[in-house]
Amino acid sequence: MSIQHCAFTFKKYVFIGYAKLMKPVFNYLSFPTPKVIANHHAVLDMMEQIQERGVKRPIIITDSVFSTLPAFQFLTEALDDASINYAVFDGVEPDPDFALIEKGIEACKQHRFDAVIAIGGGSSIDAAKVINTCAWNNYEPRKTVGMFKIKNHGAYFVAIPTTAGTGSETTVVSVVTDEIDHQKKQVISMKIVPDLAVLDPRLMVGLPPAITAATGMDALTHAMESYLSLYSTPQLDEMNLNTIRDILTYLPQCFGDEATSLECRLKMAQASHNAGVTFTQTSVGWVHGIAHQLGALYNMPHGLANALVLPYVLKFYIPSATKRLAEMAEALNITDGSELEKANKLVGKVIELCESLNIRPKPNMIKLSDLSIMSKNIINEVYVSPYPVPRYFNSQIELEDFIYTIFNK
Repeated sequence: MSIQHCAFTFKKYVFIGYAKLMKPVFNYLSFPTPKVIANHHAVLDMMEQIQERGVKRPIIITDSVFSTLPAFQFLTEALDDASINYAVFDGVEPDPDFALIEKGIEACKQHRFDAVIAIGGGSSIDAAKVINTCAWNNYEPRKTVGMFKIKNHGAYFVAIPTTAGTGSETTVVSVVTDEIDHQKKQVISMKIVPDLAVLDPRLMVGLPPAITAATGMDALTHAMESYLSLYSTPQLDEMNLNTIRDILTYLPQCFGDEATSLECRLKMAQASHNAGVTFTQTSVGWVHGIAHQLGALYNMPHGLANALVLPYVLKFYIPSATKRLAEMAEALNITDGSELEKANKLVGKVIELCESLNIRPKPNMIKLSDLSIMSKNIINEVYVSPYPVPRYFNSQIELEDFIYTIFNK
């Protein structure tokens, strides 16, 4: 056994021990969750909450595409009818970086804001989390990276997701891209969670099918990785199993150009939100670690990256988490066979879902020359976070081979 392999093994077991030590900490922490309004006219109901808070000068944070869509008018018309003086910052882009965050902070200060309304996908809500707290408290954005650097709440914060996937409206994490090293940096704080989450399915009708599919698979990944986490609890288990069942039921019904059912969209929005609640308390795993690098190196949308990797990581987990995988299968009415057979059928079910959503890896999606730095960054993320996964790779080379198999088979 080489010195390098011995060093990796030592490091692996140190972080496995660290993850186990952190379990009581995670289970003890009281994670904040937003108040939720979820119905077919939730944006209108939101106005009552805003007025009760005495909000006078909110700033809307969104992206330049959504701000031009008819669905955006649901929000602006409601604010206009209430004679509320709002401003719009629509500079958010996918994988927002610190330069964008700075622009958003300046927009907030210029408007003399007293509330933030983030509307859009995960990028808009993630950006708003950091923009809000930094603008309100005069924080330097780069200094907020890491665990619990943000000590104070920002202004009153409303999050309105327009995709059913990220769960960002309820999480304690914001992901910001560093434009210098192109790595995704996590800002983690109990103080950045929105005060109010507004789940209105009208905003999700008309989404391109590919976005519906990828974001829905993102939510499924959250729930499955949360269920497989060593930090899960019986209460979270029940929520995750219900979420997994709902996503497998309703996501296919939301996919396609003619998918206009408000009820199915609402069910997906609630499932995404619940998955956000659970993975905040349990953390995630290898799927997210790999997906973050696919986003950083190839600008691959996060939901798509999760979807491409999820079946393979589930299969990797089978030797160490057969029972847990079988339990997820049973929640989907897969009841025939041994636990091992059920676990394998669950993997097959996820592959079938991806196929039905036109999600599949393509040959040569990644460069062989990137595998070394990619795997190094993934290991650092999974071990240091820590991600309490049920199985670990035995070497960096093993992880490299695993990734290569997915994308270059």
